[in-house]
Amino acid sequence: MAGDKEHLGAKREGDGSVKTLVVASGKGGTGKTTLSALFARFSAQERPLVVADCDVEASNLPLALRTEVTSREAFAGSEKAVVGEDLCSGCERCLDSCRFGAISTLVDGTARIDEWACEGCGACATACRHGAISLEPRQAGELLGGECSTGAIVFGQLQPGQDLSGKLVTSVHERAKALAEERGAELVLIDGPPGIGCPVIASISGADGLLAVAEPSLSGEHDLRRLVTLARQLRVPVKVVLNKSDLSAEAAERLRATCREEGIELIGEVPFDSELLPTLERMAQGDILEAKPVIDIEESPGVSAARSIWERIENWLAEPPQARPASKALIQLSRTHSNGS
Repeated sequence: MAGDKEHLGAKREGDGSVKTLVVASGKGGTGKTTLSALFARFSAQERPLVVADCDVEASNLPLALRTEVTSREAFAGSEKAVVGEDLCSGCERCLDSCRFGAISTLVDGTARIDEWACEGCGACATACRHGAISLEPRQAGELLGGECSTGAIVFGQLQPGQDLSGKLVTSVHERAKALAEERGAELVLIDGPPGIGCPVIASISGADGLLAVAEPSLSGEHDLRRLVTLARQLRVPVKVVLNKSDLSAEAAERLRATCREEGIELIGEVPFDSELLPTLERMAQGDILEAKPVIDIEESPGVSAARSIWERIENWLAEPPQARPASKALIQLSRTHSNGS
């Protein structure tokens, strides 16, 4: 790291917050969790950090960093209709009111709610004249915390079929930041969910930087553009890592051209490396909070490339905040409204 730069996440005068870096991708399978695990290990060898997995539908970072769960907190989902059988008269008014086909009747005429089909709209409760139906929150998942091979970790687990993943992601994000401030950590490193939907928005909102992991393919190029547009709309600085860069020379060059076109720095490239999987396995088998490195960068070109990229990321996040440009889409939208006014 450059000697004239302040430490990553160092508190400046008037700035009491830690740094937050989100590693995300426009699509799944690009290798963001692999890179997140390596970056967490590199950072932990120098200074304390808190890691978070905001992919609450498939949290894999805790597996890669061998997590020991120390806390569990129920996450309440949306409300669902519940029938008080002793109050139900079997009039079937609720059955007629439900547009989602979530209500049926038992042999004795008592209403029965299919919780998977119920949308929690409350129409049935309004229709019931006997007060037999109420709306009650259901547990949709868990917010978990613990210790892993790099220090503190926070992640979420959403139950199958549940929604509100963005709300759970926000809880993970906020808990990780609070934990970092409590422990005096300089960095919150977030392994974000794929795509550009609500969970991604919740992950990168307010972050100090977004590292977009892309792969050399048509879908990788397309989804990178979408993720970059989202980051600019949220005014989060973004840089790109090209993972598995040697799988397709043509597609890799197209992705480099995309970065030039968008004015985004391609901060590094990681070649396809069959040794990365065994490296992650050794990391996962390491002792909790083990101080000794488990990675020999001479063994693996991919790990060596990732370490070099991490050094550039540290320098990037240590730079003073700059004005964040709006996306081309926002500029065009602004012009459209201006012309119409």
